[in-house]
Amino acid sequence: MARIVVLSDIHLSPTHGFFWQNWCVAREFADAARADAVVINGDLAINGPDSDAEIAFAGTALKSLRTRVVALPGNHDVGDEPPGQDSDQIIDAARLARWDSAFGIDRWTLDAGSWRLVGLNAQLFGSGLAREEAQNQWLDAQLNAAVGRPIALVLHKPLFLQDPTDDIVTTACMLPSARARLLNRLHRPEVRLIISGHLHQYRDRTLGDLRHLWVPAVAFAAPRDHGGDSRCGIAVLNFSRDSVEIEIERPRGLISHDLAAIKGHGRYQFLRDMPPSPPPPVG
Repeated sequence: MARIVVLSDIHLSPTHGFFWQNWCVAREFADAARADAVVINGDLAINGPDSDAEIAFAGTALKSLRTRVVALPGNHDVGDEPPGQDSDQIIDAARLARWDSAFGIDRWTLDAGSWRLVGLNAQLFGSGLAREEAQNQWLDAQLNAAVGRPIALVLHKPLFLQDPTDDIVTTACMLPSARARLLNRLHRPEVRLIISGHLHQYRDRTLGDLRHLWVPAVAFAAPRDHGGDSRCGIAVLNFSRDSVEIEIERPRGLISHDLAAIKGHGRYQFLRDMPPSPPPPVG
């Protein structure tokens, strides 16, 4: 059996340290979990799209983990695909280069026993960037190479909120047109599980032959209800030959922060606009 810890939406910053203590709790849990690897599933930073310092700070924090770490970017790291939550922070080549400088890659494969995990940059889907097509070609190659092995796809954003046929355009999930193209690629028996974060809530549903797992956030509770458990938490995935068992852990000291209260109930539109709250030095 292979054991993987998933930490999502940790939102670190050298100046806005609202969630630093939650990161310390999550790091301590991950170090003690005896996992084969730790997956960081996006939104490592608060203002990563426009801050070298934030991406570098997150990269340094991850190096303090004692277990092997693989990370994927979120919209708070490289920006959103258009139209995006904020038109001033759309994914582009410069923002991708900033991520690359700290983490080297924005997609990867990871073997977990008989399973193969395929990590993707969710923000590329629907971006129109040349890197989107490069990722599509890479994904096809990985799927073809894993024939006969169960596959779990890992990406920051969920494919949809309620149903694969949803046609609403929302920053909560993948664009409908991009989702349709991706699902067409994934229409093969080996693909069993899709793991996502972004929504800061836990939900586990199976539609047809495909299981969709939303993992909870480390930083703060879900600001909007999408039908899941909004409390902060850590996902632990135990992969056996043909199945996976999911554990949601909420270690002592992990606080489900109220984002609205932190943002002054509307006084601040974005976390990055708020007065700084310095965290302790990384160590």
